[in-house]
Amino acid sequence: MKTDILSSIWSSLPNPALIVDEKNLVVNINPMAEAFLNMSEKTIRGTDIENNLFFDFSFSETLTKVRTSNSKVFMSAEKVTLSRYSVFECNLQFSPILDFLNYVFIILDVKDIDNRIGQYSKINETGTFIMGMKEMLSHEIKNPLAGIIGAAQLLSMKLSKRDTELTDLIVEESRRIENLLNNVTKFDCPIVIKKNSENIHDILSRAKKLSSYSLASNMTILEVYDPSLPNVWGNFDQLLQVFLNLLKNAAEASVKEFGVIEIRTFFEMGIRVKNSNGENVPVPLTIEVRDDGPGFPSGILSNAFEPFVSGKMNGTGLGLAVVSKIINEHNGWINIESYFGSTVVRVSLPVAKEEIN
Repeated sequence: MKTDILSSIWSSLPNPALIVDEKNLVVNINPMAEAFLNMSEKTIRGTDIENNLFFDFSFSETLTKVRTSNSKVFMSAEKVTLSRYSVFECNLQFSPILDFLNYVFIILDVKDIDNRIGQYSKINETGTFIMGMKEMLSHEIKNPLAGIIGAAQLLSMKLSKRDTELTDLIVEESRRIENLLNNVTKFDCPIVIKKNSENIHDILSRAKKLSSYSLASNMTILEVYDPSLPNVWGNFDQLLQVFLNLLKNAAEASVKEFGVIEIRTFFEMGIRVKNSNGENVPVPLTIEVRDDGPGFPSGILSNAFEPFVSGKMNGTGLGLAVVSKIINEHNGWINIESYFGSTVVRVSLPVAKEEIN
């Protein structure tokens, strides 16, 4: 009976609450925290809390103070960043847990929590519908894809070697769509992707080529590449999806009949991202995609990577959310700077393993 009451109290807490162990790994979170983080308790359990929440103060030092003094700590009006992009003002309470040595109980009193939870509910409702349709859509899309692949292969037998480049492209991209369908997952579930040493310029050149045939056929795409860059550690198809999305957005942002997109690569030390082991990993391989559009609408930029947030008419708001998810799974970093006449999306990625040794 006592356990049931405690469980009920835990589930009924009106604020996001977390429990971390002596290594700052998440032991448990309440339903309010699940909604705030947009992550299930099962997904976040056992991970470093600082992989999911980013603080303007020394979070580890605060936990050490709580454990050393065995007393509560209260902090007011602190900035807490969620998923690296949404910033919230919070009052925080830290408390040691009796009988559980070095465990700390954390409560976040989040300003404007109602909007965050409302957004989470919208994502959940829409996500449930989408995932319920997944199997049917996958089946229905794969059938015509098989027909497209077969038709392209037959057509290539009657074309000159020069003309078969396009049919080969149709086959390769159709295969890639099949692979993407096989890897459809929820936004709050991690995707296990196979990573290799890849030449980032090969990925960008492929993205440019595909975009020039379709999404950005009326655009001039400039390539300003640093040929000395080492290889990236990543998945070719996933990163290709990232830059196809970014080029599509850049093309759609242009208000000119023949706009200009610039893709630039360079090496920049100084940016570090925490990986799944809690280590600060450098991400020096930098790619910028710049367009000459009017910039992001006012009020949209700070939430640009959230699902269902879009500045385009009839936009789904899923493109940049997918891009952000893939970059996070590559232990990378992404940022947008936007002003009238230009938007720059900057992606920073880690170097391939053999380049480090």
